[in-house]
Amino acid sequence: MTRMIVALDGVTFHQARETGILATLSEACAKNLIWGVKISDMLYSGDAIRIISALKEEFKLGVMADVKLHDIPSTMENSIGKLAGAGANIVTIHCSSNYRPKNSDLLKYIAGVTALTSFTDLEIKWIYDKSYEEIVQAFSDIALMNNYGYILGSVKDMTYIQDNPLKKICTGIRPSWYRERHDQVRIASVKEALRTEADFIVIGRPITTAENTLEAIERICAELQ
Repeated sequence: MTRMIVALDGVTFHQARETGILATLSEACAKNLIWGVKISDMLYSGDAIRIISALKEEFKLGVMADVKLHDIPSTMENSIGKLAGAGANIVTIHCSSNYRPKNSDLLKYIAGVTALTSFTDLEIKWIYDKSYEEIVQAFSDIALMNNYGYILGSVKDMTYIQDNPLKKICTGIRPSWYRERHDQVRIASVKEALRTEADFIVIGRPITTAENTLEAIERICAELQ
């Protein structure tokens, strides 16, 4: 079963609480319509540990801390440990870091990111000196070799790495009724994501900019059937 993660980008924790979007997402989660939320820049809007704890304890949401860590091993170990300790269910890191924690208990929280959905094929070739397909497969191998809990990327990425047994998180997803691309290059429909047998899909602006948040979630859930 493919589950939905709502991306809360460009909004502070205070704003999300005061506008009622967190209460609505909490309701949607209680109804099993969504798994939880993805947060990234929100973590810089206050005490990151308290923000994660509030999302978990007060709003009962699953939390993906999309921090895309890429640093020396000791710094990554400390960061992942703190985020997971605060309640984050998933913590993203760049596969290119080739990171494997000394504390193997942290592996279940780690989602290895392949390539950013904003990258064009030309940019990937320029940065990594490999084709898009080659770099996605290489990063997928790193995530599997290091025994991460998840692999994260676009739907196109997943078509190259379908044999990877790690849980798959698809980003850049757009429902059929939403036409904006914004800053993402490799986007795909809900139905295309389903064909990859993704475990999770991440959707943000089609939900967070909708006039009726719960209605938007319900419409996407209908496409997940």
